[in-house]
Amino acid sequence: MTQFDHHSEDFAQNWREIYASMRNECPVAHSDQHGGFYVLTRYDDAKRVLRESDTFVCGRDLTFGDTVVKGGVTVPTNPVRMGMMEMDPPQSQTYRQVLAPWLSRKAVEKYRPRMQEIVSWIVDRVIEAGELDFVDDIANPLPAMVSLDYFGLSLEKWSDYATILHKAVYREPGSARDLAGLLDDLRATVKARRATAHTPATNLTEALLNAEVEGVPIDDETVTEMVFMLLNGGVDTSTALIASMFLYLDEHPDERARLQADPGLIPAAIDEMLRYFTPGPGVARTVARPVDINGQHLEPGDRVWLALGSANADPATFTDPERINFDRDRGSTHLAFGFGMHRCLGAFLAPVEIAILLEEVLRRLPDYRIDRERVRHYPTIPLVNGYLAMPATFTPGPRVLSGYAEALPIRLEPEVVGRG
Repeated sequence: MTQFDHHSEDFAQNWREIYASMRNECPVAHSDQHGGFYVLTRYDDAKRVLRESDTFVCGRDLTFGDTVVKGGVTVPTNPVRMGMMEMDPPQSQTYRQVLAPWLSRKAVEKYRPRMQEIVSWIVDRVIEAGELDFVDDIANPLPAMVSLDYFGLSLEKWSDYATILHKAVYREPGSARDLAGLLDDLRATVKARRATAHTPATNLTEALLNAEVEGVPIDDETVTEMVFMLLNGGVDTSTALIASMFLYLDEHPDERARLQADPGLIPAAIDEMLRYFTPGPGVARTVARPVDINGQHLEPGDRVWLALGSANADPATFTDPERINFDRDRGSTHLAFGFGMHRCLGAFLAPVEIAILLEEVLRRLPDYRIDRERVRHYPTIPLVNGYLAMPATFTPGPRVLSGYAEALPIRLEPEVVGRG
């Protein structure tokens, strides 16, 4: 397994088979790629690493004797800092305390009516055309619009943000330049908001701008990193799950019919598809002190990559894991949102927005059919396991919104989106 590379096209095409072989033959494998790192493929090992945050750390630029390790939560280290994701306790917990109330179950439920408006608006844009691309027209817009709106940022740039974050994940040429431009735009926005932030805060960005850490206000660059982390972590992973979900339901009409007949099953279905598809296929840590895991000795400075997509398919934890089962016993929690101190802060927001979308599409586009020969998957999936294109047709229907200026805080006339 010394040539294992989660950045390769072979991995993107065969990751389930590769992981199954590794779980059986070498559950803690070493790869020589990207400077060398260990790959953990079993559920219990991955969960242990996520739980033991003192031993397996997230930070960057770590010193071990005479060695400096770049670290971070990706392999190789991401050129853009990932905010709180790449901090360790107690620093990371200080920021989580600021953000957590804004992303709690209660806060998300309060925001539900707004998400319903956004979902209805997105479907209205395409419903008269009788055709759409699930990636460009549904899966890309929704997470970007919800995230920007929820964080208190302007919706006017949702299309630019969605496109840039989407392309950065699969490393399209020029995407690094565009991502740098997005960060510059976000910095300028944060700086401008500093002067106008309400007290008490009315949105998540203002909460960061108003907060203090050890008596010192959080500086603009850190606020920018935090907001970027939330956008980057939540937008394209949700896009990927949405696309995977609609493709699966197209391929399994009986399952689609179940959800149409009983929308109450939708939350459990989404949770199961999070397990099965695991849109964020893995996350990295750096070993901070000597430790043994599943018979393998690790030293400080060693890098480990937790194959979450493999952990969520571990038959030692999940019965018949290679089958999607909406009635699965939830006794074993999947790791799609991580675990422990660094569990994804969007773990309440993402499933709710996707559930609202799924129910609306099944109700308003009930007979959608995906052109499977034209579906295009990401060529590589080191960060997100998603899709480039997913064209579909359906019986046209009527729009449901009338006051577009009132439905959203900016006027976005929902022009008919067609592929012709």
